[in-house]
Amino acid sequence: MTDQVDMIQVVGEKIKPFVPMKHIPHLIKSLYGLTVKSCKELDSYIDKNYHVIVTGQSENPYIKHPVEDGYVLKILNKMQSKNLLFVEAQHALITHVAKNGISVPYIVKNLKGEDMSLEKIYHSENMTDSTPFDFYIVRLLTYIPGETFLNKPVHPKSLYNIGKILGKFHTVMEGFHHRFFDSHTFLWNRIWDLAEIERLREFLVGVQDENKKALMSKIIDAFNKEVVPKYQLLRKSIIHGDVSESNIIVQDIPGQKVASGEPRVCDVSALIDFNNMVSSYTVFDVAICIAYMSIQCKEFDQRDVGGHILAGYLSVQSMNHTEREVLKVCVCARIAQSLVMGAYTYSIDPSNVYVLNTAARGWPLASLMWETSQHEIESRWNKIIEEYEHLSNE
Repeated sequence: MTDQVDMIQVVGEKIKPFVPMKHIPHLIKSLYGLTVKSCKELDSYIDKNYHVIVTGQSENPYIKHPVEDGYVLKILNKMQSKNLLFVEAQHALITHVAKNGISVPYIVKNLKGEDMSLEKIYHSENMTDSTPFDFYIVRLLTYIPGETFLNKPVHPKSLYNIGKILGKFHTVMEGFHHRFFDSHTFLWNRIWDLAEIERLREFLVGVQDENKKALMSKIIDAFNKEVVPKYQLLRKSIIHGDVSESNIIVQDIPGQKVASGEPRVCDVSALIDFNNMVSSYTVFDVAICIAYMSIQCKEFDQRDVGGHILAGYLSVQSMNHTEREVLKVCVCARIAQSLVMGAYTYSIDPSNVYVLNTAARGWPLASLMWETSQHEIESRWNKIIEEYEHLSNE
């Protein structure tokens, strides 16, 4: 396992681990000294994640009292498993964020006192000399109970709270540094960095509809024309890179009186999954969040989602004029990334239906956002922001 590897996923390459469920209890026992009572695989794009509940007994000196809510066993994809420094940086970031008041899962040490290990995992339950295998980084993290925002109806004030936690995260990141970000150039996850949007054309082979392909190309062209020339005016930082409905743990704010069937206001109880963290332009994180929350929204006009997120974000963080100017195109670009990479991943691995989660609502949203003028989007968002500001001044 190398300390620093420059790489990026190429067309036709499968990187998600293949792990028979039968291997999970053995990994938990042999690596962490815990006995599995139950195990459930969690949805994941390119990794393997398992929620494991264990007995109260521990053979691990670093786990005196196993937690009742269980743990998440994370088996990293083939690309990231080749880069130790990336994982070390991720652990440092998680620790930094936790120390600064944002709830995140914490890393559990294995029997050797290590935060991670590189394991040889066979692709079949029956292991012989000819059984195919690969090496993957294996980690155990605490499981944070609660619901992801994926399962919650969208309330405008919930979006405000999500924007607020994102602003707080960016404030916390102003004091974070790790040497990983000093030297890395291309990693597998850079395909998800909006700065790499041009490479998305290579993956359009997974999109069968020619009209959809044409729309994706127009969005890429617009990003290259309207955003790239303004890079020098955009702030840079370490960004989460995937503030989506699946990576936000929420809880209903207590004491609400809500009519039956109406959405309840949620607050954010934790951020999870930092696998897409990258040193990039801060505005990209805001665009990513708006894109995913807009796809999620069924309760009101999806074009208004950005206004509520921005109102929360701007209550704790600032954005310069250029960042606000390029935001709409960046949102469209992230929607395009999600749709194209989802279609491509499914085309080479039809069993991975999770990657199609955004498709049904994402394609119509991509057209809607693209066809709505910059002026109208800005007007919608500014009106919503002003309404929140007025309420806070009362």
